[in-house]
Amino acid sequence: MLTVKEKRDRLLEEDLCDHCLGRQFAKLGHGLENYERGAIAREIEDLDEDDFVRENIPEDAEVGGECEVCQGVFEELDRYTEMLTNAFDRHDLSTFLIGIRPPEEVVEAEEELWEEHGIEWTEPIKTELSRLLGKRMEAELDIKVDFKRPDIMAVVDMREGKDRVELQVNSLLVYGQYNKYSREIPQTEWHCRNCRGNGCEECDWTGKQYPTSVQEEIQPPFIRETNAIEAKFHGGGREDVDARCLGKREFVLELVEPLERDIDLEELQEEVNESQDNVEIFNLRFAEKDEIEDIKQKHADKTYRAKVKLEEDVAEEELEKLEELVGEVEQRTPHRVDQRRADKVRRREVYSVDWEKTGEGEIELEVAAEAGTYIKELVSSDEGRTEPSVAGLLGTEAEVETLDVIEIEK
Repeated sequence: MLTVKEKRDRLLEEDLCDHCLGRQFAKLGHGLENYERGAIAREIEDLDEDDFVRENIPEDAEVGGECEVCQGVFEELDRYTEMLTNAFDRHDLSTFLIGIRPPEEVVEAEEELWEEHGIEWTEPIKTELSRLLGKRMEAELDIKVDFKRPDIMAVVDMREGKDRVELQVNSLLVYGQYNKYSREIPQTEWHCRNCRGNGCEECDWTGKQYPTSVQEEIQPPFIRETNAIEAKFHGGGREDVDARCLGKREFVLELVEPLERDIDLEELQEEVNESQDNVEIFNLRFAEKDEIEDIKQKHADKTYRAKVKLEEDVAEEELEKLEELVGEVEQRTPHRVDQRRADKVRRREVYSVDWEKTGEGEIELEVAAEAGTYIKELVSSDEGRTEPSVAGLLGTEAEVETLDVIEIEK
């Protein structure tokens, strides 16, 4: 392997600018830019690794220059900064990241240089350009580079015939919890079963199976305030359309390509809650991307309250048989969902069951159960597909009249 001096001496024969010379030693020294490394490399005769320090930078070291490798791209930094500033102008952002597509001939020239002189201590030209432009944008707009999840990812395409900035605007994510007080709306919009969303007489030309949904009750003010092109709703599970949710179900509202990000979540929460009676939202905060998968994959145990109608009245003492529901239950995929779920037997744990006789042939149950337990079928038996069941234990047909989710494990 060549020493630092030997490599420098060979590189000087290439007639490189300070940027391209210094980039061959980019991993030596700390807190320096490559044009400063290049100036140091020219200045010190017996160059070694320890010479790349700030006190050795010549006074005349400066950004810019042109050679056969970079072909003058560093002379265009002011223009690219202006292009980025104009591209960012419509967006409210606090973090960003810059990617570079260098001219193809520049990439080829750099690869030839590496083949000739090796890649020890080097970095690609696109890394240097990204860093220099990033520093300029931080100073220009008082925003910060974020390598993990920036508000905007900007790609500067420097290739011939392109010369443009492409923006990838990351979604704004809002975490919250909701209660659903209606027994007539789903969690998200459902297309009409008849027309598949195209509009027909059956759906009154709305294209929807239900007039509204939890998502549709929540999202309008968020789209308005952020100027997002659309919103996506990610729920931590979902309740049946005819079931109320009183246990504060978790969700993340994803606002796609927002222009504004500085929104008052407290005001928006209040607006949603005061504008209608179907849904109430709680505990809003800004979220990270991985929270979407976290809440969707979380298997949260739940507690339910069910009003149950029995075909035949049952004596109070007979209800003691319901204690046998506690423990493992086997549930074959219910008939009501077998068109969209695999037909298999699921084993779930019922943790507790409390009951109260509320009238002739009527009882109220409170059931705590493992995530994924079908409560309606735990009551009805679904023609014997769930064992044990309320109907089976009491020896009479049983049906859930109303169902509420009253607690969701967080």
